[in-house]
Amino acid sequence: MLSLFRQTLLCLLLLWHPFSWAAQAGWLQSAENDHASVRLRADTTGTGKTQFLLDVKLEEGWKTYWRSPGDGGVAPTISWHEPVKSAQWFWPVPQRFDVGGITTQGYHNEVSIPMQLDGEIPAKIAGVLTLSTCKDVCLLTDYPFEITPTQDDATFTHDYAQAMGKVPLADGLTDNLIAGYHNAELVVQATRAAGWQKPELFLDMPDDASLGKPKYRVDGEKLWATIPVSDGWDGAGPDLRGRHLSLVIADNGVAQQSQVTIADAPVMPPASGDFVLWQVLLLALLGGFILNLMPCVLPVLGMKLGSVLLADKQDQRVIRKQFLASFTGIMVSFMALALLMTVLRLTNQAVGWGIQFQNVWFIGFMAAVMLIFSANLFGLFEFRLSSNVTTKLATHGGKGISGHFWQGALATLLATPCSAPFLGTAVAVALGASLPTLWGIFLALGVGMSLPWLLIAARPSLALRLPKPGRWMNWLRRILAVMMLGSALWLVSLLSVHFGSSSKPAAQENIPWQPLTEQAITDALAQNKRVFIDVTADWCITCKINKLNVLSRDDVQAALQQPDVVALRGDWTLPSKDITAFLKQRGQAGVPYNQVYGPNFPEGKPLPTLLTRDAVLNTLNDAKGMK
Repeated sequence: MLSLFRQTLLCLLLLWHPFSWAAQAGWLQSAENDHASVRLRADTTGTGKTQFLLDVKLEEGWKTYWRSPGDGGVAPTISWHEPVKSAQWFWPVPQRFDVGGITTQGYHNEVSIPMQLDGEIPAKIAGVLTLSTCKDVCLLTDYPFEITPTQDDATFTHDYAQAMGKVPLADGLTDNLIAGYHNAELVVQATRAAGWQKPELFLDMPDDASLGKPKYRVDGEKLWATIPVSDGWDGAGPDLRGRHLSLVIADNGVAQQSQVTIADAPVMPPASGDFVLWQVLLLALLGGFILNLMPCVLPVLGMKLGSVLLADKQDQRVIRKQFLASFTGIMVSFMALALLMTVLRLTNQAVGWGIQFQNVWFIGFMAAVMLIFSANLFGLFEFRLSSNVTTKLATHGGKGISGHFWQGALATLLATPCSAPFLGTAVAVALGASLPTLWGIFLALGVGMSLPWLLIAARPSLALRLPKPGRWMNWLRRILAVMMLGSALWLVSLLSVHFGSSSKPAAQENIPWQPLTEQAITDALAQNKRVFIDVTADWCITCKINKLNVLSRDDVQAALQQPDVVALRGDWTLPSKDITAFLKQRGQAGVPYNQVYGPNFPEGKPLPTLLTRDAVLNTLNDAKGMK
């Protein structure tokens, strides 16, 4: 009733012209409605089935409707005369029309709708076609007809085949299709290995609800369509979970007719549009600056400042050149990372922040470099800039600048596993955003990390005002050497997993972890349980901070050991397609990533990058269902 009433109300002017029509070369046209012409044809194949074609021609600006018109209009219908009782309609892919906030689905210019009649077919087929056509007004016109079927007519066969070619297929477009409902929104997720170009979605309207215009978002091979659901007026629509949804999805000339059962809405990862760009850039600047304080990077910056103090007769011009060279090394490295991410994005490869630490050769090279730096600071040997490549890397005196450039590059490479919360948000947005936004965010990251280096380059006198060399410098060298050695040993520890000896979890972490899979989440939710997800990696510094400060606490472990809690852990230390897909589906570019599911959070609730006790315990408690 709601659908019929809404359609009637939205017609600005409804004129019914029942029988005034004329035939011209097989085309029918009403005397009161000269904006549309229709033609009906039939051909029998001798197989007990009759093929039927409804051809419609419309004047410019006029339209007619699909089987599910949307918020206005009426679908074409035929009232058959005996002995024909019904026909199977095959609907070509429609178009969407939006006028004054009203969305409709139909056709303009011309359309041919094929049908098939079953059973005994009389010598003459008769009936009444009722066709709705709209522009500024809507006209509902009846076209009585009586036609004689042809037998194996070549022209009809060609026209019928062409019309059937525009009908959606039963499969072949999507690899996976799901639909879910949450909070007055219908969410459709479609996966296509070839990606999406110009996707469109056309939905059959429920009798008691109105579906608005879909909003599309493409994320690689996944298409997300969000459709508002209302009652047709200003109220919220009914809960659609458990109902069957019929829809057509089309892309670049290919279409598929599908039917799915509506469940809980799938979790849609955040898009770059969910953030204000200037806020993300500010986070990138701040996150880049904080990286200088991370244990991976601080030794490099400290060694840089120490080289100024240890060198004789440094003037401001030399200091400026050296720090500008390091700044250039940082910026070039971040731009190289942006280029790498761009190539991976364009080739549909896995993209993640810190993925270079999954490569054994990269880890081995970085460990060797850190050991060389550490040995130098311990005084086991000395570098000179003009001697060889090792000298240049150390930048211990002299006027060469290539070593300073490589120091900036080294600091950048060491920074990636030390992602602070500010950096994690910015990188997650960058890897899910447009390519210009990605480059802009990586540029801001580079500038943020370069700020201390730029400060010295802008005012070299700051470096010259540091305390003069003395015995304290020996202690500084030892401290820096220990930090460098610690970083080197940490890198060496990452190699163990590549050679079959994985590090064991801390003894105090007594959580019964299970492997992370989408099926495990589904099974736990089906049993009305809560789910705590921890995606981690051995090379992730923030992950280790979360384990030490939060996950190892007695009260947190007690909460995760409850009988209605399932703890799932995904290890991203080594490349994993499953973990990468899990993170990508949730709009994440790196680790750590923690999420809680439960009866109250069936779509999942992400936790902050840097965990806190209260965040974990409160979210787990909120996830409980009603007892």
